[in-house]
Amino acid sequence: MKLRIPLSLALAASALAGSAAAQGPLPQPPQPPQNPTTAEKAVLGKILFWDEQLSSDGSMACGTCHMPGVGGGDPRLAAGPAHPGPDGIFGNADDVFGSPAVVRADDTGSFIPDSTFGFDHQATGRNSPSMIAAAYFPELFWDGRADGTFRDPLTGNVIIPNGGALESQSLEPIISDIEMADEGRGWDAVVERLERAEPLALATNLPADADLAIFIHQTYPALFTSAFGSPDITPVRIAFALAAYQRTLVPDQSKFDRVMRGQANFTQAENRGRGAFNSPGSRCNQCHAGTLFSDGQYHNLGLRPVNEDQGRRLVTGSFGDRGRFKTPSLRNVSLRQRFFHTGAPGINSMLDLLLFYDQDGGPFADNKSPILNGLNVPPPPRQDIIAFLNTLTDPRVAAETYPFDRPTLWSERAQPNPLPLGTGAVLGSGFVFPRTLVPSPAHSGNEGFRIGVSGGLGGAWATLYVQVINLPGGPPAPILRPGPAGAVLLSGSGAGQGHATYADPRSVAPALVGLTYDAQWLIRDPFAPGGVSRSDMVRITVE
Repeated sequence: MKLRIPLSLALAASALAGSAAAQGPLPQPPQPPQNPTTAEKAVLGKILFWDEQLSSDGSMACGTCHMPGVGGGDPRLAAGPAHPGPDGIFGNADDVFGSPAVVRADDTGSFIPDSTFGFDHQATGRNSPSMIAAAYFPELFWDGRADGTFRDPLTGNVIIPNGGALESQSLEPIISDIEMADEGRGWDAVVERLERAEPLALATNLPADADLAIFIHQTYPALFTSAFGSPDITPVRIAFALAAYQRTLVPDQSKFDRVMRGQANFTQAENRGRGAFNSPGSRCNQCHAGTLFSDGQYHNLGLRPVNEDQGRRLVTGSFGDRGRFKTPSLRNVSLRQRFFHTGAPGINSMLDLLLFYDQDGGPFADNKSPILNGLNVPPPPRQDIIAFLNTLTDPRVAAETYPFDRPTLWSERAQPNPLPLGTGAVLGSGFVFPRTLVPSPAHSGNEGFRIGVSGGLGGAWATLYVQVINLPGGPPAPILRPGPAGAVLLSGSGAGQGHATYADPRSVAPALVGLTYDAQWLIRDPFAPGGVSRSDMVRITVE
């Protein structure tokens, strides 16, 4: 049965009108006529959105950085900044709460050092915006670079002339060599991987609709046939499915929506908060307007110097757009753990937000919006405004229930696999411990699985030593890998600069499912005890 949402693009324009727009219940999102939403297309998009196999190494899904339970943001950012900011130094004022992503790898899948992150996970240079209200915006990303004109990335042909921002946005992370991809990844590699992958094989606790779709259509070609009529997997179809799924994420069951529909009433505090929100003093509604509580425009809040991130200017080239970023929707804002495009260290709650605006925004004046001048959010109304903002939370989003339900990702497991054991390391040249790199799951069929080493002596010979610990019918048996000679020459030059990668699809072959082994790199090093330095040990179970 087809799911149809016959709404005009004008609906989004009315939802994003200026400060005079009436606050009311959230309408259904618009959809371009070139990509009508169907149930089959939406569930395929849901499966793709939560499948870590969409990344090169099997470690990142779209949903990794966009969890409903934290308002569509990245829950990992609560721990601290993941990006050192423009100066490349952690622990100072320009740090950014960007999303941790893939370890840098070249077009052969070999790990290579990054100038900022080394062999650690790279991170995005901006805080992850929410995907939940994305369907209503004519432009997406903090700087609006994904606009309504969607083009086929293979041909450049215009597929959707207007209203295709979701389609435009959805493909960029998949081939980004920071977010989800090895360097040089093309769409042929993405398509070939999906053609062979078992849908959501790395996830558990699948949502009912996704589980049923996979039960009926057990491969991605079959799922694409259900959604599009043929098994062809193309970037355009991937974008269409991802966008269709996101257009089903309509957070219209908040208390605010129920009040606007006459189904509930505000408390006295919530009602006072709404009045204060819209008052001439606080003027929150000047930017957070209409049913989306966003004007959809770009403003410089003085949060950071414009030379750190030019924002909208990078898209338009206009000098007047320097440091401007899109106004996010306040729907589900009480679930968010980080705010603004930087994640704003020091702003950790909605009370912190109101204090920020009561001080007329940030301290950096270059091109700062005059809208911020003279804002007044005094102490008495603050808790009332927060009470009102809490009414914008859809309980289904908070609880991650349908349509905001999701699977448990591989990366969320309570006990990780591979499991770092924290033992066995032996110091090498330069007083550096070699380090085992295993960022992706040892799952049958994961073509991106690889084991690397960093921190060894550059130019030295190294061997990956594998100790099988559950071999049926016999004692533990060591296996020396890689290569016929059992050794590989480390790339890099000098103490602590050597690195190598071992990738063999046979190491996650179906026949090895259930096998558990400990892996450790041994490196010839004249300055190490006994002439051999060792990396830390990692326990791997093939699933």
